[in-house]
Amino acid sequence: MSENRPQMTVQSAVEVVAAVVDVEQGEKVLRIYREEQAPVDFVCMAHGTARTEMLDLLGIGETAKAIVMCMVSRQTGVRLIKRLGRELEMRYPGRGIAFTIPITGIGLRWHKLLTAADEEQKEVSRMHETEKNNGFDVVAVVMERGYTNVAMDAARKAGARGGTVISARGIAENEVKRFFGIEIQAEKEIVFLVVRSDEKQQVMTALMQAVGMKTRSHGIVLSMPLSAAIGLAD
Repeated sequence: MSENRPQMTVQSAVEVVAAVVDVEQGEKVLRIYREEQAPVDFVCMAHGTARTEMLDLLGIGETAKAIVMCMVSRQTGVRLIKRLGRELEMRYPGRGIAFTIPITGIGLRWHKLLTAADEEQKEVSRMHETEKNNGFDVVAVVMERGYTNVAMDAARKAGARGGTVISARGIAENEVKRFFGIEIQAEKEIVFLVVRSDEKQQVMTALMQAVGMKTRSHGIVLSMPLSAAIGLAD
């Protein structure tokens, strides 16, 4: 029986690599992922939140975005970030951003599959004890549809430089709705912002005040550490 019981890793050397690019660049990102033999990838459509004057300044006429993600080993993630930065020229404004998010737990079989080619596995625990997030975090807010501008105005005033929006659908059970004492609508928007770690708290506080659970948008605000990021303005 124990052989059939799913097993999880205690430590993980797996990361999510995410690239946020203009839609027409999505296939190029996927090609890079597959050339690096990433076995799992995901694509979802989104749109940017840059203001009109910023789009004019950058010479961008289209805010439709593709978020292209994959799960790979930490070592492969480093290679992917370097390739994305170089081949999509992310050092220039308006060329997109890419970042990696460390995964703290995953099924053992998936972990072995994703890290099979690496030689660094003996040092996984020690690396996690000393790992830093490179000074950036992802702040995300899940809220009722129609409040993106409210959220972004608050985030910008707190120091955020821009975000990406995904349309989604909530699946909260009735028990969750009753616990919060509100009617949670199915239609959602998720706003992702990559911010400096020293700005994270003030951005999250501003978002909770503007679109948090006690507001009409009933937003949930959370953050995740990044292990690397490129394409971000200074």
